[in-house]
Amino acid sequence: MTTNISEVFNSVLKGARSLPVTALVQLTFFRLNAYFVARRELGANRLASAEQFTPYVDSQLQGRVVKGGCMEIVLYDHVKGLFHVKSRRGRTHRLSLHEKNCTCGKTLIYGFPCSHMIAACQYRCVDFRMFVDGYYSTRSYYDTWASLFHPLLNEDEWPLYDGPTIVPPDSMQRMGSGRPKSTRLHNEMDVREGITSTTCGLCKQLGHNRRSCKNRNQL
Repeated sequence: MTTNISEVFNSVLKGARSLPVTALVQLTFFRLNAYFVARRELGANRLASAEQFTPYVDSQLQGRVVKGGCMEIVLYDHVKGLFHVKSRRGRTHRLSLHEKNCTCGKTLIYGFPCSHMIAACQYRCVDFRMFVDGYYSTRSYYDTWASLFHPLLNEDEWPLYDGPTIVPPDSMQRMGSGRPKSTRLHNEMDVREGITSTTCGLCKQLGHNRRSCKNRNQL
Protein backbone atom coordinates (compact mmCIF):
# COMPACT_ATOMS: atom_id res chain seq x y z
CA MET A 1 0.00 0.00 0.00
CA THR A 2 2.83 2.39 0.84
CA THR A 3 4.46 1.77 -2.52
CA ASN A 4 1.19 2.47 -4.36
CA ILE A 5 0.73 5.80 -2.56
CA SER A 6 4.33 6.77 -3.34
CA GLU A 7 3.82 5.95 -7.01
CA VAL A 8 0.69 8.11 -7.09
CA PHE A 9 2.61 11.09 -5.71
CA ASN A 10 5.46 10.46 -8.16
CA SER A 11 3.06 10.44 -11.11
CA VAL A 12 1.34 13.65 -10.01
CA LEU A 13 4.59 15.50 -9.30
CA LYS A 14 6.58 14.04 -12.17
CA GLY A 15 9.28 16.45 -13.32
CA ALA A 16 9.10 18.62 -10.18
CA ARG A 17 11.79 16.92 -8.12
CA SER A 18 14.66 18.48 -10.08
CA LEU A 19 13.45 22.06 -9.52
CA PRO A 20 14.74 24.47 -6.85
CA VAL A 21 12.92 24.39 -3.52
CA THR A 22 10.79 27.49 -4.13
CA ALA A 23 9.75 26.38 -7.62
CA LEU A 24 9.10 22.87 -6.31
CA VAL A 25 6.69 24.16 -3.64
CA GLN A 26 4.89 26.42 -6.13
CA LEU A 27 4.50 23.69 -8.73
CA THR A 28 3.25 21.26 -6.08
CA PHE A 29 0.68 23.80 -4.87
CA PHE A 30 -0.70 24.71 -8.31
CA ARG A 31 -0.72 21.13 -9.58
CA LEU A 32 -2.58 19.86 -6.53
CA ASN A 33 -5.07 22.71 -6.84
CA ALA A 34 -5.79 21.74 -10.45
CA TYR A 35 -6.07 18.10 -9.36
CA PHE A 36 -8.68 18.97 -6.71
CA VAL A 37 -10.63 21.36 -8.94
CA ALA A 38 -11.07 18.81 -11.75
CA ARG A 39 -12.25 16.05 -9.41
CA ARG A 40 -14.45 18.35 -7.35
CA GLU A 41 -16.21 19.42 -10.55
CA LEU A 42 -16.62 15.80 -11.64
CA GLY A 43 -18.11 14.90 -8.27
CA ALA A 44 -20.52 17.87 -8.39
CA ASN A 45 -21.68 16.90 -11.88
CA ARG A 46 -22.31 13.30 -10.84
CA LEU A 47 -24.24 14.45 -7.78
CA ALA A 48 -26.37 16.72 -9.96
CA SER A 49 -27.14 13.83 -12.32
CA ALA A 50 -27.99 11.51 -9.37
CA GLU A 51 -25.16 9.09 -10.12
CA GLN A 52 -24.78 6.74 -7.18
CA PHE A 53 -21.15 5.62 -7.44
CA THR A 54 -17.82 6.75 -8.83
CA PRO A 55 -17.08 6.23 -12.56
CA TYR A 56 -14.59 3.45 -11.78
CA VAL A 57 -17.08 1.42 -9.73
CA ASP A 58 -19.85 1.96 -12.29
CA SER A 59 -17.67 0.56 -15.08
CA GLN A 60 -16.57 -2.38 -12.91
CA LEU A 61 -20.15 -3.24 -11.96
CA GLN A 62 -21.34 -3.10 -15.57
CA GLY A 63 -18.61 -5.51 -16.62
CA ARG A 64 -19.39 -7.90 -13.77
CA VAL A 65 -23.12 -7.84 -14.58
CA VAL A 66 -22.31 -9.05 -18.09
CA LYS A 67 -19.92 -11.69 -16.75
CA GLY A 68 -22.42 -12.89 -14.13
CA GLY A 69 -25.12 -13.46 -16.74
CA CYS A 70 -23.33 -16.58 -18.01
CA MET A 71 -23.08 -18.37 -14.64
CA GLU A 72 -24.95 -21.35 -13.27
CA ILE A 73 -26.56 -20.70 -9.86
CA VAL A 74 -27.80 -23.16 -7.26
CA LEU A 75 -29.69 -21.93 -4.17
CA TYR A 76 -29.09 -23.76 -0.86
CA ASP A 77 -30.65 -21.47 1.75
CA HIS A 78 -32.91 -18.54 0.88
CA VAL A 79 -32.76 -17.15 4.45
CA LYS A 80 -28.97 -16.86 4.64
CA GLY A 81 -28.70 -16.36 0.90
CA LEU A 82 -26.36 -19.33 0.52
CA PHE A 83 -25.49 -20.10 -3.09
CA HIS A 84 -23.30 -22.32 -5.19
CA VAL A 85 -22.16 -20.48 -8.35
CA LYS A 86 -20.42 -22.10 -11.30
CA SER A 87 -18.64 -19.93 -13.83
CA ARG A 88 -18.44 -20.53 -17.57
CA ARG A 89 -14.94 -21.99 -17.14
CA GLY A 90 -16.27 -24.59 -14.70
CA ARG A 91 -14.87 -23.06 -11.52
CA THR A 92 -17.27 -23.11 -8.56
CA HIS A 93 -17.63 -20.67 -5.66
CA ARG A 94 -19.70 -20.58 -2.50
CA LEU A 95 -21.20 -17.32 -1.34
CA SER A 96 -23.51 -15.95 1.31
CA LEU A 97 -25.48 -12.79 0.71
CA HIS A 98 -26.22 -12.54 4.42
CA GLU A 99 -22.49 -12.49 5.30
CA LYS A 100 -21.53 -10.53 2.16
CA ASN A 101 -18.84 -13.07 1.44
CA CYS A 102 -17.71 -15.11 -1.56
CA THR A 103 -14.93 -17.69 -1.70
CA CYS A 104 -13.26 -15.82 -4.57
CA GLY A 105 -12.40 -13.04 -2.08
CA LYS A 106 -12.89 -10.16 -4.52
CA THR A 107 -15.88 -8.69 -2.69
CA LEU A 108 -13.89 -8.44 0.53
CA ILE A 109 -10.79 -7.06 -1.20
CA TYR A 110 -12.34 -4.45 -3.48
CA GLY A 111 -15.38 -3.43 -1.45
CA PHE A 112 -17.99 -4.03 -4.15
CA PRO A 113 -19.68 -7.27 -5.26
CA CYS A 114 -17.94 -9.77 -7.49
CA SER A 115 -19.58 -11.26 -10.57
CA HIS A 116 -20.66 -14.34 -8.58
CA MET A 117 -22.48 -12.24 -5.99
CA ILE A 118 -24.10 -10.12 -8.69
CA ALA A 119 -25.34 -13.29 -10.41
CA ALA A 120 -26.81 -14.53 -7.12
CA CYS A 121 -28.46 -11.15 -6.45
CA GLN A 122 -30.08 -11.15 -9.88
CA TYR A 123 -31.26 -14.72 -9.29
CA ARG A 124 -32.98 -13.61 -6.08
CA CYS A 125 -34.08 -10.21 -7.48
CA VAL A 126 -31.92 -8.40 -4.91
CA ASP A 127 -30.32 -5.05 -5.66
CA PHE A 128 -26.58 -5.78 -5.71
CA ARG A 129 -25.74 -2.08 -5.21
CA MET A 130 -26.47 -2.48 -1.51
CA PHE A 131 -23.24 -4.49 -1.22
CA VAL A 132 -21.04 -1.61 -2.43
CA ASP A 133 -19.08 0.04 0.39
CA GLY A 134 -20.06 3.60 1.25
CA TYR A 135 -16.73 5.19 0.40
CA TYR A 136 -17.40 4.42 -3.29
CA SER A 137 -20.48 6.63 -3.30
CA THR A 138 -20.57 9.86 -5.27
CA ARG A 139 -21.07 11.83 -2.05
CA SER A 140 -17.91 10.37 -0.53
CA TYR A 141 -16.05 11.07 -3.76
CA TYR A 142 -17.16 14.69 -3.73
CA ASP A 143 -16.36 15.14 -0.04
CA THR A 144 -12.86 13.77 -0.64
CA TRP A 145 -12.05 16.59 -3.07
CA ALA A 146 -14.19 19.28 -1.41
CA SER A 147 -11.28 21.05 0.31
CA LEU A 148 -10.36 24.39 -1.25
CA PHE A 149 -7.00 25.94 -2.00
CA HIS A 150 -6.82 29.72 -1.51
CA PRO A 151 -4.91 32.04 -3.87
CA LEU A 152 -1.38 32.95 -2.85
CA LEU A 153 -0.62 36.51 -1.79
CA ASN A 154 2.16 38.60 -3.26
CA GLU A 155 5.42 38.36 -1.39
CA ASP A 156 5.16 41.96 -0.14
CA GLU A 157 1.78 41.04 1.44
CA TRP A 158 3.14 38.15 3.46
CA PRO A 159 3.05 38.53 7.27
CA LEU A 160 6.38 39.04 8.97
CA TYR A 161 8.08 35.85 10.05
CA ASP A 162 8.32 35.50 13.80
CA GLY A 163 10.09 32.26 14.54
CA PRO A 164 13.45 30.60 15.01
CA THR A 165 16.27 30.97 12.54
CA ILE A 166 17.03 27.61 10.97
CA VAL A 167 20.69 26.94 10.27
CA PRO A 168 21.81 23.66 8.65
CA PRO A 169 24.28 21.59 10.68
CA ASP A 170 27.91 21.39 9.64
CA SER A 171 27.50 17.72 8.77
CA MET A 172 25.15 18.67 5.90
CA GLN A 173 27.60 21.07 4.27
CA ARG A 174 29.43 19.83 1.20
CA MET A 175 33.20 19.69 1.07
CA GLY A 176 34.85 22.33 -1.02
CA SER A 177 36.89 19.80 -2.99
CA GLY A 178 37.38 16.09 -3.22
CA ARG A 179 35.03 13.18 -3.25
CA PRO A 180 32.23 13.24 -0.63
CA LYS A 181 32.59 10.70 2.13
CA SER A 182 30.20 7.80 1.82
CA THR A 183 27.59 7.48 4.58
CA ARG A 184 26.12 4.20 3.36
CA LEU A 185 26.08 1.29 5.77
CA HIS A 186 28.30 -1.51 4.48
CA ASN A 187 28.20 -5.24 5.10
CA GLU A 188 30.45 -8.17 4.33
CA MET A 189 29.34 -8.18 0.68
CA ASP A 190 30.68 -4.69 0.05
CA VAL A 191 34.22 -3.85 -0.91
CA ARG A 192 35.85 -1.74 1.78
CA GLU A 193 36.35 1.87 0.82
CA GLY A 194 39.67 3.55 1.42
CA ILE A 195 43.18 3.39 0.09
CA THR A 196 43.87 0.23 -1.89
CA SER A 197 47.26 -1.14 -2.83
CA THR A 198 48.49 -0.30 -6.32
CA THR A 199 49.90 -3.11 -8.45
CA CYS A 200 52.56 -2.39 -11.04
CA GLY A 201 51.68 -3.46 -14.55
CA LEU A 202 55.32 -4.36 -15.36
CA CYS A 203 56.80 -6.17 -12.36
CA LYS A 204 53.48 -7.07 -10.73
CA GLN A 205 54.70 -5.82 -7.33
CA LEU A 206 52.62 -3.78 -4.90
CA GLY A 207 53.14 -0.19 -3.84
CA HIS A 208 53.83 1.55 -7.17
CA ASN A 209 52.59 1.74 -10.74
CA ARG A 210 54.05 1.29 -14.22
CA ARG A 211 55.22 4.91 -14.48
CA SER A 212 57.19 4.92 -11.21
CA CYS A 213 58.49 1.37 -11.51
CA LYS A 214 62.22 1.15 -10.56
CA ASN A 215 62.59 -2.11 -12.39
CA ARG A 216 61.59 -0.66 -15.74
CA ASN A 217 65.12 -0.90 -17.23
CA GLN A 218 65.65 -4.43 -15.92
CA LEU A 219 62.64 -5.91 -17.66
